[in-house]
Amino acid sequence: MPNLANAPEGEPFSYIKRNVETLLGTLEGAAKAAGVPVPRLIPVTKSATPDEFLALMRAYPAAAAENRVQAWKERCELLEAAGLPAPEWHLIGSLQVNKVKYVVGKVALIQSADSEKLIREIGRIADARGVRQDILLEINSGREPDKGGALPEDARALAEFARTIPGVRLTGLMTMGPVTPDPDACRPYFALTRELYEQFCKENLFECDAPALSMGMSDSYLAAVSEGATMVRVGRALFRHENG
Repeated sequence: MPNLANAPEGEPFSYIKRNVETLLGTLEGAAKAAGVPVPRLIPVTKSATPDEFLALMRAYPAAAAENRVQAWKERCELLEAAGLPAPEWHLIGSLQVNKVKYVVGKVALIQSADSEKLIREIGRIADARGVRQDILLEINSGREPDKGGALPEDARALAEFARTIPGVRLTGLMTMGPVTPDPDACRPYFALTRELYEQFCKENLFECDAPALSMGMSDSYLAAVSEGATMVRVGRALFRHENG
């Protein structure tokens, strides 16, 4: 592994800090226009080079998300080699049951819990380690057969199941929404997930005071803000170079 401890904070990576600042401002403006609280930015680092990732962690060290367990482990090694503190880690991609042991108790939030089998294994390992692992239920709001997530009509039963697992703490919902050239086309899927979220809040199915509603990515986060997302997962927009 190359020695990246002294990776430059300025050029050629100053655009990342500018992107972060611009995005935070955009989120604030969009939330104000929609009359909703400003959602939390969760940077997704899968498209970043190692140097870009470290520059991001210097500019915005609060949180980061990865799709794959192996990629998350590699990011952790980069931070350790650079002498930088770990952010609040979120795992947002499909999680295989045999990979659960690597992340339970080590990431702050697993956003992609979508089956009884997976939730049961998260709980089993968490309980054995003496921790409670925070999870979000992933909702397949677009009913896409090639994507993970519980179908909307199955979400309540899965939430109730999660409440029975000692090592798990259900703290909200997540959805991806279909990829579409028109970001506003995602709004019905975000609205559907928000309706489930509001129902579950009323029914006290979440085990925290401020449940999360994680929606929206680089191409759709503005639509997600308008539909009340409390956190948005943005990757590519953070690493776009103005000359690139």
